[in-house]
Amino acid sequence: MMQTFEFPFMTLSLAVLFLGGLAIYVLRGRFAEGNSAGKISVGISGFAALLMAPPFYRVMVEGGVALEEAEWSEVLGGFGLFLDGIAFPITFAVVVLGFLSVVYAVGYTDHAHNKPTFFANTLFFLMGMQWVTLATNLIEFFIAWELMLVPSYFLILFWGLPETKRRTAMKFWLYTQSGALAILVGFGLLFFYTGSFVIADIQSILFAGGPLIQELIASGLIKVIFILMAAGFLVKMAVFPIHWWLPPVHAEAPTPISVLLSGAMIETGAYALMRFGNIMLFSAARDLAFLISALGVITMFYGGFMALAQIDIKRLLAYSSVSQMGYVLFALGVFSTYGAAGGMFHLINHAFSKGLLFMTAGTVIHQTGLRDINLMGGLSNKMPITAFAAAIGAMSIAGSPPLSGFASEWMMFLGGFQTWQATGDLPFLILTVLAVSSSIVSAGYMLRYLWKVFLGPHPDSLEDAKEGPNSMTIPQIILGVLIVIFGIFPGLAVDIIMPAVEAVTNIIPTP
Repeated sequence: MMQTFEFPFMTLSLAVLFLGGLAIYVLRGRFAEGNSAGKISVGISGFAALLMAPPFYRVMVEGGVALEEAEWSEVLGGFGLFLDGIAFPITFAVVVLGFLSVVYAVGYTDHAHNKPTFFANTLFFLMGMQWVTLATNLIEFFIAWELMLVPSYFLILFWGLPETKRRTAMKFWLYTQSGALAILVGFGLLFFYTGSFVIADIQSILFAGGPLIQELIASGLIKVIFILMAAGFLVKMAVFPIHWWLPPVHAEAPTPISVLLSGAMIETGAYALMRFGNIMLFSAARDLAFLISALGVITMFYGGFMALAQIDIKRLLAYSSVSQMGYVLFALGVFSTYGAAGGMFHLINHAFSKGLLFMTAGTVIHQTGLRDINLMGGLSNKMPITAFAAAIGAMSIAGSPPLSGFASEWMMFLGGFQTWQATGDLPFLILTVLAVSSSIVSAGYMLRYLWKVFLGPHPDSLEDAKEGPNSMTIPQIILGVLIVIFGIFPGLAVDIIMPAVEAVTNIIPTP
């Protein structure tokens, strides 16, 4: 059941973020002293998050979808915002994690320069990510995709590590723009063959399978379109071997932005791959399913082993994100109900768990001035809240029950076995067994993080270390609670995602 809201909650949420960021930037001279820009940004992002409550209620409680649309032009079609069970997990993760990251940034930036511009760009960044997950038009999606890039580029360029920020920001720009170019070409080909920019219309035309579409499939060009778009989405996901931008960017960006980059932005690539691949171009995605899932398994192991080798606290977590996106890619590649639903559920769990871990790492850096984990240890005695939060995030990433990461990983692995059972394909069984075994590597680098940073004796240099300010610890507590809640009650998300996956995809169904 679809509902078009009389009051445009989703549109207003995006407008609040944009206009709030613009106002802070224009009036930055008035907010130069103290942290008034940060406190105002908390109010703006909190209000924008509250405006998403009615659409979330519509999807979570009433079991429907939310739609807001307007006609832009006859050629370009309608622009709108659409929230369903597929968009719900990534949108929910972006909204919640976005607000908490702004709260966290208030304490983190207490000694930073030019704070109004920092918070203005952060609000623009949040708007871009939220818009991507809700867009109903290819052009609208691409505008939002680019809007994610621009403010995040400036946040890295001006507030990254002084000695490397220019090079890191340029690497980020070049990689993601290359991916965006591939997406744009794919979108252009879709319009050429379907005559529409509206995502729902394109999907209907492809599903109808007219003569032109049959020719598109028979010629193999539909696979070319899929590969072009997937290349752009996989760059954003940072899967092997096009991941080289992620470790320096996520490690060297200011921590509140690392939280968003690793916890939310890279996941927009996974959402787009689901929306445009498994759903819209399902025939191409099905034919290339084994290659996609195999690439996911390779990424799991590569990211995991690289994380084991890191001594920089944030670079360790950055490579962990590479590995975790491998899990999601594997889940989408096995092309089964449990796999796709588990992959979508993992977007929530990874966002909260990895966002929490980057917050704990940022708190350690903020309070100790250290990044090398070999110089740390015993911080659980000095920073008990941060240590406990890190344990929750690490165990969730490692797939330990009853935390949320266990439920989504179990579903993703079950999806692989489901595909093998339905097709009898031995290669899928081998891939699934390898995927399951990669969780050992995940547990390894997470336990190493906890041991090196928080356990054992602390060196004398950390004798004066103490817990971070409330603005940094409260978001950690909230994320920890959410991880436990979604772990004990996974149905809060799964009961929304599973029916949506079954309704809009042509994949191996639930037995």
